[in-house]
Amino acid sequence: MKRLRSEMPKKKNTTKTTVKLEVVVNPPETTEDFIALALEKGSLDEVVKILRDCYGSQAIRKCLNKLPHKDPIGPILQIRRHALEIYAKRHGLVPANLMASIVGNKKGLKDPADSERKKLKKAREILENDKNALAGAKALANDWNNNRPKNSDHGAYLKKLTQSFTFSLTDS
Repeated sequence: MKRLRSEMPKKKNTTKTTVKLEVVVNPPETTEDFIALALEKGSLDEVVKILRDCYGSQAIRKCLNKLPHKDPIGPILQIRRHALEIYAKRHGLVPANLMASIVGNKKGLKDPADSERKKLKKAREILENDKNALAGAKALANDWNNNRPKNSDHGAYLKKLTQSFTFSLTDS
């Protein structure tokens, strides 16, 4: 149990009060809890080195090769994609074309809009099952809409606005 003393301003006839505060720290329960704790205490390099020392590099490689080779797409990225789709539909634009104009054709695809269309569809399907994420996407689309300067090009506005984040894992 920790005790904290809160001091009142120094005035005549003022008393100090003592506040009892009980801090409860739960021990790690899941694997993710232990990993998070290990990463707080050290670095990713240190954690991987410890695993390699305990299990050997072949076992580590074998486990890594079992994982999908593409990194998972997080919910924030899906929210951004769906927000763009909501925004585009509100303004009578084709979402895939707007996305392709913002992201560009870095891979030299014949039809970059088709690739973006698939990503937008996947984001929509995921957010249909997550009401909180869907609310976040709608709020983001509303924010983009409310802060857009009048008579500005939608693509140019969103491209400038989204420079600080990405719509795909390959963007940097």
